[in-house]
Amino acid sequence: MIALLFLLAGTAFAGETRTLTLADTLRLVVERNPDLQSADLARDIAAIEARRARLDRFSATVVATGGGDAGVAKPWKQDAYAGTDASWDTHANLAVPLYAGGAVRASVDAADAGAEMASLDRLITARSLQRSAYTAYWNIKGYELQIEAAQEGLDLTQQALDIIVAKADAGLAAGIDVNRSKVDLYAQQETLVEEKAALYDAQQELLRLLHYGDDALVLADPPPAPSDAAVSIPDTVPDRPELARKAQEARQAADAVTSARAGALPTLSVTATAGGSGSASGVTGSTTFDPDDLGPSLDASVGLSLSWDIFDLFQTRDAVAVAKLQAQQVDASTESTRDSLAAELRRAASNVRQLRERAPLVDAQVALARDNLQIVQGLYGQGSATILDLFNAQASFRQARTQGASLRVQLATAEYDLRWLSGEALTPSGTP
Repeated sequence: MIALLFLLAGTAFAGETRTLTLADTLRLVVERNPDLQSADLARDIAAIEARRARLDRFSATVVATGGGDAGVAKPWKQDAYAGTDASWDTHANLAVPLYAGGAVRASVDAADAGAEMASLDRLITARSLQRSAYTAYWNIKGYELQIEAAQEGLDLTQQALDIIVAKADAGLAAGIDVNRSKVDLYAQQETLVEEKAALYDAQQELLRLLHYGDDALVLADPPPAPSDAAVSIPDTVPDRPELARKAQEARQAADAVTSARAGALPTLSVTATAGGSGSASGVTGSTTFDPDDLGPSLDASVGLSLSWDIFDLFQTRDAVAVAKLQAQQVDASTESTRDSLAAELRRAASNVRQLRERAPLVDAQVALARDNLQIVQGLYGQGSATILDLFNAQASFRQARTQGASLRVQLATAEYDLRWLSGEALTPSGTP
C-alpha cells in the first residue's frame, strides 16, 4: 500500500514540465478552459438572436410559384381531348408595423437584455474559473508546505531515534523506547506519503482547470507574507456581475409585462405587395395553347392592416398579472442576491482579519516548539528528560509546524477571496 502511494505521489508525468506564476495561472485558465469557450459560444448565439429580433420587426418575403401540365380527358359519351396549361406567379410582400402596443420594442429590448446577460454569464464564468484556479494554486502550495514541515519533523524524529538507539546500546535506555520511536517514525513516514498523494490530486485539479494533459507543475509564487493593511468593507455591495445580470433579468421581466399588455391593444401595419403573374391553357378542338399568354401581368398595392382582439376570455388580463408577479419575483431574488453578496463579503473580511491576527502567534509557536524540541532532545541525551517528554516535544513541534504551513495558505486564499468578492479584477488587463 505504501509503495503504491509513493508511486502515485512521485509518478513521472508524461507531459512537459510547466513553471507557473499565479498571474500565469489566472490568465491561462481563462484562455484555455472549455467552460469559458462554451460561454463564448452562448454569447455569440445570443448576439444572433438579438439581431434576429430586430429583423423580425418587419415581414419581407419574395414568393415565386410556377408549373404546368398536359393531359388527356375522356368525358362520358364524348370524344377524348387533350389539354395543356401553365402558370407562374412572383410577388414581393412587405409589412411594417406602425403600432403594436409596445410589443415590438419590448421584444427587441428583451433580446438585447438576453445578449447582455450572455456577456455577463461569460464574465461570471471567467471569474468563477479564476477563483477555482487561485484556490487550487494555493492548495498545492499548502500541500508543498505541509510536506516540507512533515519532512522537517521526520528528520528531527530520526535524529532523536539515533540518540535513543545509542542510549539503548549503552544500556541507558530500554528497548521499548527504541520500538516506540520507530513506530512514531513509521507513522510520520506514512503521513508524508499520504500528503504527497494529496498533492498529486491537487495538481490534477489545477491541470484540469488549465486544460493541460499529464504535465508536471512547478508553482513559482510562494504564499505572500501577511499584510498590515487595514481590512475595510465598502458601505454598499460592490458592482458585481451577478447584480448586473439581475438587472438584465428585471429588464426582461418589464418587457414581458409590456408584451402582455399589448395583447389587449390594436395592431396597425402598413403592407405593400408587387409582382407579376401569367397563365396560358389550351384544349384540343377548342382553344390553342399560346405561350404569349404567359407574359407578365404586373400588379402592385399599398394598404393598411388593422387587427384587434377585443375579447380573449381574459387571457391578456391573466398574462399581465403573471408577468407582474414574475417581475416582483425577480426584484425579490435581486435583493436576496445582494444580501448574500454583502454577507459573504463581511465573512471574508472577518476571516482575513482573524487569520492576520493568528499569523504572528502561530509563527511564535513554531519557533518556540522548535527550540523546545531541541532542548528536550539535548536533555534526553543527557538523561535529564524522559522519553515521554521527548515524544511530547516532537508532537508539539509537528503540530505547530503543520499549523503554520496551513495558516499561510489559508491567509493567502482568504486575501484573494476578499479581493474576488470585492469585484476586483485579478488580472493586469482588468478583465478576465
